[in-house]
Amino acid sequence: MTLTNKALEEIIAKVREIPHVKIIRISTRIPATMPQRVDRDLVDMLRRHHPLYVNTHFNHPKELTTDSSQACNLLADAGIPLGNQMVLLKGVNDNKHVVMNLNRKLLEVRVKPYYIFHAKDVQGANHFRCDLQKGLEIIDFLIGNTSGMAKPYYILNAKGGLGKVPLLRPKFNEIANGRYEITTWENDTVIYADE
Repeated sequence: MTLTNKALEEIIAKVREIPHVKIIRISTRIPATMPQRVDRDLVDMLRRHHPLYVNTHFNHPKELTTDSSQACNLLADAGIPLGNQMVLLKGVNDNKHVVMNLNRKLLEVRVKPYYIFHAKDVQGANHFRCDLQKGLEIIDFLIGNTSGMAKPYYILNAKGGLGKVPLLRPKFNEIANGRYEITTWENDTVIYADE
């Protein structure tokens, strides 16, 4: 997204020519960090290449300024579905209320909270890494306190290129044939039976 419109369109057009590529996804922090880049010329160019999706990277509700909100709305008005991939960062957004507020504000500008990424092991940035438990606590809180639209997946990028792994707590166990013990978001246990 930092390329000129012409250069970006050339790349998109070449990708679009690949027969098995049906959907193009662009992941970018531009709406958060340089929202003025998202103007009518850019949006009109992107619109010519549907189906095209944009994943943003807002990490804190303070990044949703008037300008960044306008950038998201311009993209959404062009029929471009928007998702958000937040990175869980210690001391920045490792608070359930901060994440809930971010996700609600994202939905107001038509951005679906898509992923919360567990921070990778990156030299020089490990002071931002949280325990997995912190992310699971945030997800549990979101399940019980906000709309289903505001609930992203908590994701870990497995080392060695093994891909994205959703981090989920076991919420049910089969205890007998057709009978299940189910744990709610508040850690209450109920028994469910298929009948």
